[in-house]
Amino acid sequence: MKLTRDQLDAFHRDGYIMVEDVFNPEEMSAALRDMEKIFYGNSFAEFLAEFDRTGKADSVEPSATHSVTHYGDTPYGRTQFPTGYDALDRLIENEDYLDIYAECLGTADISYCNAHLFMRAGPSDQRHAEHLWQGYHADHGTNTFLPPSYAVGSFDYVNSGVYLHDVDEDGAPMHVIPGSHRQAADVLVRLGGGINDIRDVPEFAKPVPTNGKAGSVLLSSSYLIHAAVPFTNKRKQRAFWTLSLARGDTSRWTKLANPWLGPEQQFFQPFWEKTTPRVRTLFGWPEPGHPYYTDITLNGIAQRFPDMDLTPYRA
Repeated sequence: MKLTRDQLDAFHRDGYIMVEDVFNPEEMSAALRDMEKIFYGNSFAEFLAEFDRTGKADSVEPSATHSVTHYGDTPYGRTQFPTGYDALDRLIENEDYLDIYAECLGTADISYCNAHLFMRAGPSDQRHAEHLWQGYHADHGTNTFLPPSYAVGSFDYVNSGVYLHDVDEDGAPMHVIPGSHRQAADVLVRLGGGINDIRDVPEFAKPVPTNGKAGSVLLSSSYLIHAAVPFTNKRKQRAFWTLSLARGDTSRWTKLANPWLGPEQQFFQPFWEKTTPRVRTLFGWPEPGHPYYTDITLNGIAQRFPDMDLTPYRA
């Protein structure tokens, strides 16, 4: 499977694309059954039946139990790839899926960042902001310590969600802001690294929902601004198998479980702020003179690492 020119142009223009029929229905049904076992200990139908009997629905959020951040575990299984369930773990072997990824990244040299299961269950879901204008963010920091740059397609990576079942508008589809991947570097520096209210960013397009059918794949730039929204039908769930891949030439600083996240950050931030550029490169920082370093990225780094001498990177 190859993307059409229109599809690839849409990905670069909007920062995301939905590709249908990448996986077949039998694969999705088997993967969904195993994912439900990991999150509920049984099926979603049984989870709903228990909720109807008791009026209570325990959260299905996994607990992060590792010093270096992973997505975490539930009482019933592992949500970080590999999960130990072939129906889920073998999804990454789909050649069409990987070919599409390579097209979006612009190179056949692609590299693994992260993969995990992402579940939201209507009766217990709390993964959304109070208001629809809140909660917008980019996922770029999940797999890298460096802020977004203007060089979209060079220093961002690509996230994807495999739709294990149909996701309609009442099933809490992620809302995305088309074109925001090209605005993120400027906006995040201007607002100090976070977006509290998208009404403060008049240049943003109107958010759109990412409804999709089972077997579809949503691919998006790690710079794309998006948010979770509440279920309007709380008797639904949203089950994704997610994957993040980077360009091979940026994979030194874009990868899973970097040591600057979670509890390690309190140690690495002051260390990186005071050490030498050569030592930083041992941990994946681009070397001084690398094209990543521009006025906008240096301003972003200064916000994240305020005590770092950036003089060597400005040359």
